[in-house]
Amino acid sequence: MDEIKVSIVIPCYNEEKNIERFTDELFPELDKLGMSYEVIAVDDGSTKDKTWDVMKKLARVNEKFVALKHSRNYGMGAAYQSAFDAIKGEYIITFSSDLEIPAKYIKEVIKKLEEGNDFVNTYRTGRWKESVKGSLVRRIPSDIANNLIEKISGVKVKDTGSGLKGFKRFIVENMKIYGDMHRFLPAYSSLYTKNVVEIPVEYKERTYGTPAYGSLKRTFSVFLDLLTMKFMLSFATKPFSMMPGRIFGTSGLAALFFGGLLTAYMVFLKIVFGQSIGDRPLFIGGLVLVLFGIQLVMTGLLGELMMRIYFESSGRRPYIVSDKVN
Repeated sequence: MDEIKVSIVIPCYNEEKNIERFTDELFPELDKLGMSYEVIAVDDGSTKDKTWDVMKKLARVNEKFVALKHSRNYGMGAAYQSAFDAIKGEYIITFSSDLEIPAKYIKEVIKKLEEGNDFVNTYRTGRWKESVKGSLVRRIPSDIANNLIEKISGVKVKDTGSGLKGFKRFIVENMKIYGDMHRFLPAYSSLYTKNVVEIPVEYKERTYGTPAYGSLKRTFSVFLDLLTMKFMLSFATKPFSMMPGRIFGTSGLAALFFGGLLTAYMVFLKIVFGQSIGDRPLFIGGLVLVLFGIQLVMTGLLGELMMRIYFESSGRRPYIVSDKVN
């Protein structure tokens, strides 16, 4: 077999109805490239359907389709890392199994990589049209997160959540994804290169199922991850999110929020009504909550560093592959 040039990485979770659809669209587009390629699909512990059975069947009839199965659901970050550890190509392309972005855009991403760019991001056009299930409830947090990521990392991208991205191999080889830090791949990549470009792609509403890895309930955790990323980027290393940051970070931010409200309220009474607040229990309690919140957040960030040191020094991976075909 010729040396593989392109590796396509696809995380899957309860995507039985989508797998054959995306492979039927994907492989004809890849055949047009004129390059040797492989497709690495990861079943991240699907339990609600026969995702793995469909993947095994496809892998047994197509040697270019590599199927990996996680022993349980580890999350999208682990699914990416599992595939990244198995890639053989020089160009690595992440692709969504739901076909929200047509496979025809893969050649555009590869073209940009061949032009000398090390990382290619895509931004989805028409994502928030009325015909698409993208309400203000989802758009506002998404816009805020994208703007914050740009401020923190210095990488100007419009859409960090797009499933279609392209990397040169050296970036993926040096990048380790823990927890949910797959959300910030553009920022991650900025640690290794400044040759970054972004291109528009068409967005289509998925036909079957609901997004497995994205939901409104995770919006708050995204901002905790952003705090972690800022802390880690300050030390020229790679951000990730594990349990310490979630436990201490959530509690710390809550304490900071309520402490800040109490303190602001007491300051308001002092400025507007001239009331004495120095000995007021609410004022003292607010300050204590603020200080306590800062301590909890810092404890969580230190916990993140300790978890990273543990994984890196022990060589342990944040997932277990229980089965593989091809």
